[in-house]
Amino acid sequence: MRGGNLTFRITVLLLAGFVLLQAVVLTATVLQRPIGDRQHADLPPPDQVAAMAEALDSVAPARRPRLLAVFDSTLYHARVDRAERVMVDEPVDPDLLNRYRAALPGRTVRMSGSAPLFAGIVRESPWHARLVSPLTLAVSLRSGGTLVIDSRPSAMVMGFLRQRALLGVLGGLVILAGLILAVRQTMRPLSRLSAGIRQFASRLDAPDLAVTGSSELRDLSAAYNEMKGRIAGLVEERTRILAAVAHDMRTYLTRLRLRAEFIEDESQRALAGSDLEEMALLLDDTLLFAQIEARDRMRAAPIDLRPELQSIAALREELGQAVTLLVDARPLSAQVSPMAFRRMVNNLIDNGQRYGAAVVVSATATLNAAEITVSDNGPGVPASALARLGEPFGRIDSSRDRATGGAGLGLAIVKALAAQCGATVHFASPPAGGFAATIKFGT
Repeated sequence: MRGGNLTFRITVLLLAGFVLLQAVVLTATVLQRPIGDRQHADLPPPDQVAAMAEALDSVAPARRPRLLAVFDSTLYHARVDRAERVMVDEPVDPDLLNRYRAALPGRTVRMSGSAPLFAGIVRESPWHARLVSPLTLAVSLRSGGTLVIDSRPSAMVMGFLRQRALLGVLGGLVILAGLILAVRQTMRPLSRLSAGIRQFASRLDAPDLAVTGSSELRDLSAAYNEMKGRIAGLVEERTRILAAVAHDMRTYLTRLRLRAEFIEDESQRALAGSDLEEMALLLDDTLLFAQIEARDRMRAAPIDLRPELQSIAALREELGQAVTLLVDARPLSAQVSPMAFRRMVNNLIDNGQRYGAAVVVSATATLNAAEITVSDNGPGVPASALARLGEPFGRIDSSRDRATGGAGLGLAIVKALAAQCGATVHFASPPAGGFAATIKFGT
């Protein structure tokens, strides 16, 4: 049972155990030694059949039904046929038929029936399969007619058995339902643990799990809470270290900018200033990425995406950049921080302008979702490399020049911000060429 959850597996084991128990009981019943009056394949013993025949011969025909009612209230069914019964002998066991004939001298005794399943094991023991393949014993009466006995319970006994079987089935279903509920209740802490781990994957400040359930589950929850605290502490410490390094580096960068002004060669002075600016942007991106992973700094809220996109497009137009905005006419909203949304879209536009001459920002709305797609007309990305996009400091271009791709944090920041607000990011290279990044908000 590799598939299915733990509740399903335990339920299957309970059902298998129940079926196995019934099989053991049935086997024990079948293999029991014949005892008492039940040693003749659910037919009455020969001496009882002889007594029944004598009793029926001794009473008037009008009183036979009352006497048969007494005979017919047991594990076999008895009746009297008015005419002589014509029946071909098909005995399952000739010795059994001979014992009845020996006990009923002067009477015609016949037997018919088929061998039940596992006849070699059952032999003459009572066997429930006789309900569908009963033996029939016919004994002639001196007063006329034939006593017919079937190895099938009487109507009264069958009604009793059906009632008890129904009660047994209903009781079993009630017990099984109770067991399933108990198993689900026992497994509920594991479900909470799974949900907590998923929440912790996107939020380091996720609340601790409640330490409840069995001793093993309590230990597991406590160990998880301890591990979560340690991981959160390590990430916070890493962020503090990066912030301290960034602060000190900005001090040195400021000094270097001042000293770069004393470079006499104008071209070299411009290159030095560009390198220093590149270092400052790298520090900002690295610190922002670390802060996104460390804590939920940008709180999501329902916002209208249309004015946000129009504001971004207007600013790009003022800067003389080729950015086209295509917005769906339907309402366009999402649960996201405005600052995070602007950062994601701007990063994707910057990435598109870095590799293409024109960028198109399109927004579409569905019933429960909103999609923002930023595409460019650049060379695109090989299909084998799409999976690596969005990894921190991972770039298709081996260069680290920001003019051709930067340090590889732009798309990583987009993915981290999207995950923080519950959105998804998909990268693709359309067949027509270029590159497209899609952010999907909602379900």
